[in-house]
Amino acid sequence: MTPSSLSVRRFPLLAAPAVLLVLAGCAGTPTADAAHDGDAGTAWSYDGAGSPEHWGALSDEYDVCSTGTEQSPVDLPAPTKGAPLDLVAGAPAKGLTADNGHTVQFTADDGATTRIGGEDLHLVQMHFHAGSEHTVRGEAADAEFHFVHADGKGALTVVGVLAEQGAHNAAYDSYVAGATAGAGRASTVDIGAMLPEGRSHHAYSGSLTTPPCTEGVQWIVLEDTVELGADQLADLEAAHVENARPVQPLGDRTVEHELR
Repeated sequence: MTPSSLSVRRFPLLAAPAVLLVLAGCAGTPTADAAHDGDAGTAWSYDGAGSPEHWGALSDEYDVCSTGTEQSPVDLPAPTKGAPLDLVAGAPAKGLTADNGHTVQFTADDGATTRIGGEDLHLVQMHFHAGSEHTVRGEAADAEFHFVHADGKGALTVVGVLAEQGAHNAAYDSYVAGATAGAGRASTVDIGAMLPEGRSHHAYSGSLTTPPCTEGVQWIVLEDTVELGADQLADLEAAHVENARPVQPLGDRTVEHELR
């Protein structure tokens, strides 16, 4: 996405194989108000000439991918089981799930909300990475899900959920089915059922994990993991695997154990 007005709305899914819906903004604050593939002639990827170490050189628009000081993902400390996140999921959200070339993305219909830290935020979209982008003490999980929210001005809060192979998780069935559908598929995302029961979490200021890597994103990564069945992970990995940006330097930032 590119800088523009600060209205919050849902975006048409970009269907071109090499295009990812990205959320960006102006003045260092990413916003959720336009769908854009960055530089139309610039292809980025997770390997080869377009891989993460080259993102900053692919386009002037992606420069912060290499020059930014608050980039995501990061390596997280050991779980602390600290203050629980004030998170109240709204009604199950309906929308469209489709492969956008870099991940399988659920794009929510208008009206989907989640209350986080006492504020009602719009659920914009969710997607996955396999393995995880955030690591914990240097260890990656089997997968990571990002639930992307925007406030009334378009500023982004992303709830990250790490997943490990285990028992089949029926709450993810509708979303995983979209990974195998090929074309877009109507889906329902029930955040209340998809998140782990525990709400202890890590919070820090970071960025988008894909170009243009815009900073100013509020990250909340839940400490407890969810389990997915081997069949569910296999379906996701058949769509995309190793679609994770490596961890970035934490620098002067501090990972908090409660949302401030």
